[in-house]
Amino acid sequence: MSKVILHCDLNCFYASVEMLYNPKLRNVPMAIAGDPKYRHGIILAKNVLAKKTGVKTAQTINDALKVCPNLVIRKPNYELYEHYSKKVRDLYYQYTDRIEPFGQDECWLDISESINYFGGVEKIVEELLFRVKDELGLTLSIGVSNNKIYAKLASDLALEDNYKIINSIQDIQDMPANTLLFVGKNINETLKTYGIYTIGELANKPISFLEKILGKFGMTLHNYANGIDDSDVCRFDEISDEVKSIGNSMTTIRDITNIDDFKIVLTTLCDYVSSRLKKKDLYFKTVHLNLRNNKLKIKTMQLSLKENSNLKKDIYNNALQLFEINNCNFKIPYRSIGVSVSNLSSEKEICQVDLFDDNSYSLKDLKKEQAIELIKDRFGSDAISSLRLLEEDNLIHLKKNDG
Repeated sequence: MSKVILHCDLNCFYASVEMLYNPKLRNVPMAIAGDPKYRHGIILAKNVLAKKTGVKTAQTINDALKVCPNLVIRKPNYELYEHYSKKVRDLYYQYTDRIEPFGQDECWLDISESINYFGGVEKIVEELLFRVKDELGLTLSIGVSNNKIYAKLASDLALEDNYKIINSIQDIQDMPANTLLFVGKNINETLKTYGIYTIGELANKPISFLEKILGKFGMTLHNYANGIDDSDVCRFDEISDEVKSIGNSMTTIRDITNIDDFKIVLTTLCDYVSSRLKKKDLYFKTVHLNLRNNKLKIKTMQLSLKENSNLKKDIYNNALQLFEINNCNFKIPYRSIGVSVSNLSSEKEICQVDLFDDNSYSLKDLKKEQAIELIKDRFGSDAISSLRLLEEDNLIHLKKNDG
């Protein structure tokens, strides 16, 4: 049976929760924002009235007040938001145990096994919309498809307190390419350079061509455009018990303004992630790179490999490729970098080796990295280090955040 995947997105989640406790905020433009004193002075969420004035998520408070001088700002109450996020997930669990969160306000649901029991896809969707609004006072946008990528796109297109169904590429082929998940500004500009403006045009390009202009990410985007995504929505117990990703991020004392500094921090992060992978006897297939500049704007990217790996060099090379293919630069310096890996498994995939591909998985590389790990375990993590890192006092003392 074909999968039936929902993507449920709570509308204006933080702002909606605040308006539940203070109904007067429904009648004024209002936004949730961090504290400027701690460098978190950006808009995290806004209500519909604020959106209509031009206030945008991730905008600085100062810029938001320029477009909307009477904007009412509330500090975030994360405990309250988590409380409602859990309540909504508890409601989802009444329809399926295959639920995968995508942040506090979004979830994928696999209802393939629930359709007959609850009377059909549209009946389940309409019940979810009604119950979230009636029982919790919140509203949803729901996307419906046979895969996670199209379901996410459908929820982005759905109106507030409503749903949209995407069945195939024919439903979305004329839409702009940047409406597809993970097609950011830089990738979209690259696609436009080659005359690719729509999802349909992206879907029809040969994989070899897309890999030529985007690297390995080209195949991923080709598959996403064509609705090819066989990744499962996790069960509740899988989310709770299994390691879904391994990562680490660092906030530097001084801004990162050039590629050399970036590579130093990237090397340190990849060392840490690779070491944790090997200790857990896990292999990854997807690399994620997260950047935050000193204007507090966040950029996230990901790239999937042809075969899984546990090597540091594969994490590093693919993270660096993400930086390059997304046309990242240092016009606005970076303050924080994060690297993580996902699509984890406990077994190495068997893949035919290309004799002319230097990036193929190598037992020689594995033994070399294992030898370095043994030295570090015995003599300390600083026993082997980059000479450049030792020379950079301003980059040695880093604030690390495990992921």
